[in-house]
Amino acid sequence: MPDHDRLSSLILAHWSRYHRSMLLQLQLEGRLQEELDRTAEHFTDRMYELVLVRKMEYHQAWELLIHEFLLPEESSSTSPNDPPAISASPMPTESEWVARMKKRKRTLRPSDS
Repeated sequence: MPDHDRLSSLILAHWSRYHRSMLLQLQLEGRLQEELDRTAEHFTDRMYELVLVRKMEYHQAWELLIHEFLLPEESSSTSPNDPPAISASPMPTESEWVARMKKRKRTLRPSDS
């Protein structure tokens, strides 16, 4: 699997902890990287909307989306006393997020815009 940026690594770590069966299924089907990229792009799109369009503070948008995207499953095998693994996860800096957006704009096909 190729190197990941922090956001992709955070998503993958979350799936490894809370969605093991989904992760295994994606690996078996050979779709893990595709689904990881799709989820990271969706997260980035929502960050763009919240920060640049709706003028929300970066850290507030980040916290909102972490809860939207990375809440543990209710049927998780972890103890209910275990805190979600999101608070200790490093938040990508705003400059890393901007770099991701620029990279994404360069890779969009004309039909995607």
